[in-house]
Amino acid sequence: MAAEFFIHNLGCKVNRVESDTICAQLLAAGGKLASRDAAGVIVINSCTVTAEADTKVRKAIRQAHDAAKKPWVIVTGCAVAINRQIYKQFGDRVIIEPDRVAAQQKALELLGILSSDATPDQVLIRCSSEFRTRLGVKIQDGCNNSCTYCVVPAARGEARSEPAQSVLNQVQIAEKHGVGEIVLTGVNLGAYTSDDTDIAEVIRLLLASTERLRIRLSSLEPQYLTDELLELMAASEGRLCAHVHLPLQSGCDKTLQEMFRHYDCEFFEARVNKARNLLPHIAITTDVMVAFPGESDSDFAESLDFCRRMKFSHMHIFRYSRRPGTTAATRKDQISPAISKARAETMRELAYTMEQRDLKLRVGTTEAVLVESDTKGRSESYHQVLIPDKVKKGSLISMKFTDYRDNLLTGLIL
Repeated sequence: MAAEFFIHNLGCKVNRVESDTICAQLLAAGGKLASRDAAGVIVINSCTVTAEADTKVRKAIRQAHDAAKKPWVIVTGCAVAINRQIYKQFGDRVIIEPDRVAAQQKALELLGILSSDATPDQVLIRCSSEFRTRLGVKIQDGCNNSCTYCVVPAARGEARSEPAQSVLNQVQIAEKHGVGEIVLTGVNLGAYTSDDTDIAEVIRLLLASTERLRIRLSSLEPQYLTDELLELMAASEGRLCAHVHLPLQSGCDKTLQEMFRHYDCEFFEARVNKARNLLPHIAITTDVMVAFPGESDSDFAESLDFCRRMKFSHMHIFRYSRRPGTTAATRKDQISPAISKARAETMRELAYTMEQRDLKLRVGTTEAVLVESDTKGRSESYHQVLIPDKVKKGSLISMKFTDYRDNLLTGLIL
């Protein structure tokens, strides 16, 4: 069997970093990245955050199982950590391994390229052209919260953090090899703590120990958007992106309380206002759930009005998904699919309107843009940007935005 493999990633940015790490290790051992149909081994890094995510995992297994070369299929990640028995029905060539490191080792065995004692530098490998220009660095895993709709703590375990020195080493290697932006990721990123180093302090250390590269935060629970972190962002001159993804989930206090979220709308709004007072150009993006059990028409209207007032740059809208093993799944006041769908469509219409508003406000301003391909880049505010001239992939360039179309900012390179 040729040592050809394919990685199918599903789910969050943490999963993306983990999938890239597996890919890097297999490449370092002599494997070759191939298409699904050409691969002898397919690794599926699964997600279980919603019922739809589980459906996608099953679909990915079927697609892999039907691939031309009849490959071995290794399924790892959150979905199989929750219930591995469900996925054993797919046949003898499907291997279920919840632990991602063990899954990686199994892939090496099946490819016939067992790794040596020397551990390859996966960060260095992920700086190569096979990977994205924005390098994800996982610094935290697990969650100690108990949101009533969420199975992630059961899948990921308790909160734990990468030692600060390891984080510094990874980021310094990335900058040395030309990475223009790193994205700090974690299941509950704001809960990062290593000895006496919290999330703000590790960022301070990263800024002090690097020279040029840009740092972006993947997502922060609202209670972790501290004054200290905002002041650090304001003083960084763009090196810590003025973009914060704050998962709101609902703009209704009753719903937030029933979700067992650790803030209310007043607190959330105060954090957003503080951020905008310090950084008027900051981009605030969010996640919003609709049709949580017991959400009445008035609750939804309250959530919609709150989101409208927050003027988010971008909103990810998703419908509540009943997850076995969670408190919310046992409730009798589940919302009908028809109502859930209608509420999602209404919230998405608002999301589109607010994103267009934010794009319009960016016209006439200047931002640093990371070049991700010959034609596209990513602004500090996390908008996609049309690159007018050919620039080296991975470069950070300054652009003045003159217009926008099709959710793309356009402009001139300064």
